[in-house]
Amino acid sequence: MPTQTFFNLSEEKKKRLIAGAMKEFSTKSLNDASISNIVKNATISRGSFYQYFEDKKDLYFYLIGKFRYNYRKLMYDSFVKEEGDFFKGYKNFGEKYILYIRQSPKFGFFENMYLHMNYQINQEARLDFDKAKGKVMPEGKRIVDVIKRDSLKINTEEELVSIVRYLLSVLNDTIMEGFWKELSIEETQQLFVKRLEWITYGVAVSQKEED
Repeated sequence: MPTQTFFNLSEEKKKRLIAGAMKEFSTKSLNDASISNIVKNATISRGSFYQYFEDKKDLYFYLIGKFRYNYRKLMYDSFVKEEGDFFKGYKNFGEKYILYIRQSPKFGFFENMYLHMNYQINQEARLDFDKAKGKVMPEGKRIVDVIKRDSLKINTEEELVSIVRYLLSVLNDTIMEGFWKELSIEETQQLFVKRLEWITYGVAVSQKEED
C-alpha cells in the first residue's frame, strides 16, 4: 500500500507518478520494469519514490487495485440486471468485463499484465474479493446478496464467495489466453461463456439427454 505521504501529494503529482508508472508497466512486465524509468517518466527523484512506495511491486498492485472497484461494480450491476440468475449474471459480467479490458484507454497496461500474469497476480485478485467479502461499494451493497441461491448447490455464503472467486480466476485465465492467442473480443467472450457453461451445468451428458 502507498504511504500516507503519497496520499498527501497534490492530485497533479499523484497523476504524474501514476502516468509514469503506467507508461513503464504498459511495455514491461513487473519483473522487467525499472524504478529508474518510472521516476524519469514521472520527473521525480528516486528518493521521493521510496517515500511513497516500498518498491515497484507495491506500486504495481496499487495500480491494479485502482481498477478493482470497477469490476466489483460491474459484477454487482450484471447480477441485478439478470435478476440474480447465476449463469446469466456471470455471463453478462464476463462479456462486459472482457469488452472493458480490450477497449480500455489503458489497453497496453492490461495487455502486458495479462500476458505476464502469474500465480501471484491471480491470487491478488482472488484475495481481494475475499477481503471485500462480496462488498462492492462504500454503502455496503454486496454481490452475494443479489445472487439467487435456490438453484445452486450452495449451502453457505462462504461457498458462494468461493465459487464466484473461482470463476473470477477462470475469467482472468480466459482473458490471458485471449491476449496470448490474439483472439478477437468476440472469440474471447465465447471461450469464457463455454467455460462458464461447463462449470455451471457440468460437462457430462445426462441420462435424459442420452435417451
